[in-house]
Amino acid sequence: MTPDELSAVPYLARAPGTEPEGYHTALAHLYRGEMQRMTVWRSRLDTTSNWAILLTTGMTTFTLGSTAIPHYILLLCLALIAICLIIEARRYRHILHSKWRVHMLEANYFFGQLCPGGAVADPAWRLRLAEDLRRPAPPVDLLMAMRLRLRRNYLLLVYFISAVWLTKVFLHPVGAKDVLEFHRRLAVGEMIASPFVAITATLFVLTATVLAAVTPSEESMDPDPEGPPPPP
Repeated sequence: MTPDELSAVPYLARAPGTEPEGYHTALAHLYRGEMQRMTVWRSRLDTTSNWAILLTTGMTTFTLGSTAIPHYILLLCLALIAICLIIEARRYRHILHSKWRVHMLEANYFFGQLCPGGAVADPAWRLRLAEDLRRPAPPVDLLMAMRLRLRRNYLLLVYFISAVWLTKVFLHPVGAKDVLEFHRRLAVGEMIASPFVAITATLFVLTATVLAAVTPSEESMDPDPEGPPPPP
């Protein structure tokens, strides 16, 4: 439904001060509900981050603890970290969605209550909020959410695991004598040759670095009540 079509709905087109009975109570409950939803998703987001940190700490300590443990365990750790990143990105989308609704209410409804007659951030905020409630849509896609979380937390974990992996390859079972020996040790048994491991690992780290570098900060992604509504 377009803004012009929404403006034709009598209830949504009401002027401030002519709202029906229970209007303010309903918005107050909506605000409380969105705050609670955002708090719950934030807790779930922190849980996923804790999983990734504990997984990184445990697997790196375990791998460096014995020369008998193969180095490719840390490559599996990178794969598990990528899975945690995907799960966290899905949760982060829900946080941003609730954040957009909360900011919409704060910058328009509560501003109007605290400063009667003042110019709200978005005169059509009720129309946009109603459309979003009818067809909820997170403000960012999954890929952007992954990039934001990668920039925020996961890139450091990728660097740390990569550094520990290279240290493991160099030191165990004994220190490598030259670059050729170090390169030969990158092989995963007899299944995967060392050049393939070196190329894929380098591409993984470089891709993560580039994605994080070109991603805007989380602060710049804060919801803007004057910006466009979430995509349909």
